[in-house]
Amino acid sequence: MHLQDAALEASPGQLGEVIERAVQKSGHISRLTLDCVRLLTFSVSERPVLRSRCVRIKQSPDRWHVPPRLRGLARITGTGFIGGDESQHNWGLGPVALAVAAFISLATPSAAASDNPPSAQSSQPADPADDAAEPVIFSPGGLLSTFHEQRQMLKDLGMTFKLHEDSEVWAKITGPGKQSFSYNGLTTGKLDVDLDKLVGWSGAEFYTSAFYIHGHGPSRSFAGNQQLISNIEATPSVKLYDLWLDQSLFEKRLSIRFGQEGANDEMMTTAYGGLFLNSSFGFPGMPASDLPSGGPNYPMATPFARAQLKASDNFTLVSAVYNGDPAPAGTGDPQIRDRNGTAFRLNDHALAFGEIWYSPNDGTSDRLPTTYKIGTWYSTSQFADQRFDTQGGLLASPTSTGKPLNHDGNWAVYGIVDQMVWQHPDSKDRGVGVFMQVMGGPSDRNLSNLFIEGGLNWWGPFAQRTDDVFGLAFAYLGISPAAQQFSRDQVAFGNLKSSYASNETVIEATYQAPITNWLTLQPDLQYVINPNVGIPNNFGSGPKPNVLVVGMRITFRL
Repeated sequence: MHLQDAALEASPGQLGEVIERAVQKSGHISRLTLDCVRLLTFSVSERPVLRSRCVRIKQSPDRWHVPPRLRGLARITGTGFIGGDESQHNWGLGPVALAVAAFISLATPSAAASDNPPSAQSSQPADPADDAAEPVIFSPGGLLSTFHEQRQMLKDLGMTFKLHEDSEVWAKITGPGKQSFSYNGLTTGKLDVDLDKLVGWSGAEFYTSAFYIHGHGPSRSFAGNQQLISNIEATPSVKLYDLWLDQSLFEKRLSIRFGQEGANDEMMTTAYGGLFLNSSFGFPGMPASDLPSGGPNYPMATPFARAQLKASDNFTLVSAVYNGDPAPAGTGDPQIRDRNGTAFRLNDHALAFGEIWYSPNDGTSDRLPTTYKIGTWYSTSQFADQRFDTQGGLLASPTSTGKPLNHDGNWAVYGIVDQMVWQHPDSKDRGVGVFMQVMGGPSDRNLSNLFIEGGLNWWGPFAQRTDDVFGLAFAYLGISPAAQQFSRDQVAFGNLKSSYASNETVIEATYQAPITNWLTLQPDLQYVINPNVGIPNNFGSGPKPNVLVVGMRITFRL
């Protein structure tokens, strides 16, 4: 039997002998780092789980770093740690600490390497911070060590806490207005609770997230366009976002989720579109322009319920219903009307989604998925006609009542393709994937009735940078014929000098480069054609010059 096995299985009275045997065999315990302070709270009966869940070994080029919390524990044995720079110390350790120390003293570097399991698979694009390994720069003895020790203790109990900051700087190269620079940022805190692990509630998960939104983004600063240049740009505030409970049934083939969530968390999403910074690649520009208050979309979530059924290995059925308007009634910025994300509105109209997913079993990497989706959404809210008033007259006419004709309900249908088109012969994680989404709806009640986006991801464009990804994409926001005709009416009656453009189109090129496992840089270039399509706003009325912006997103993970 190996000594580490003996340490884990020893009775409290045998631990001193086990430690002494370990010291005699190795002669010293230098060049190792103890990263397991959390284990000191485990009882002797729980020691068998230490190997798989609670021991992390890392090589150290200098010496054995012992967290201050480990020193000065109640002295129950006279056994000391001999050798290296630690020969002058004689720490007394509790039984569990001794078992951990014995196990660590005999661990090999290969055992340490196995402590980084691959991230869990997900059928939806996730925040890059969710897939990254936990930062090691903040290991015990370093910056924020206490924070990471306590967080790991919570993780061992089933509670995973994550904190990261996205900061962006943008510069306008061409476009309207005088301001040429902007800054915006988003601090995100997330708590994911495995209720099975924590309290034995099989298949249950609780999740919540909150935002601290700061800065003044590029669209509000100098672009003035419909499809926001940054998908984290929003009115500065502190907001609750996700708050839900998920129950998995029938060996995880059925998932029932309810609480509060944004529709862009799960619906209308493309796996490859998640790389890009423009908001339309996360929540399509058409529903963002047409739905009340922009729909249940970052940074405004609403109460919802969702069912997801994995009908077979290839097919998944998803349906969801959300509160139709995330903001309380009123005028002005809807994000201010629900400044902290706690309106919890349940008395509005409903917004329902239905999607069918098909994923062939092609053996590709999680980075390069192939998935096909068809879906629809329907809103029971009332929507104003884009051209006619309640009497059937033209809204642009001086004799109009000024009250638009109302339509009951609104809808759209859409299709999404994520397709791996090339895989590097030497690595399944390097290759090219393409995506496209097409969405259409009625013209009479919508500013936009057509949305098309598409692009590509190139994973590992350089052999030495296999985790980097380059992206190139476009997003086309089509202005409905009814809205265009309204603008022509406005010109005819002398209210405007020019009519609306037929579309606003964004072209984006981006490159995401993980620098360390706690720092990612993402330079970005966007060109906006027909910003705001000539609709009057704070940047004036009439057509505006096309906008070229360059930016950088910096992501810190703690």
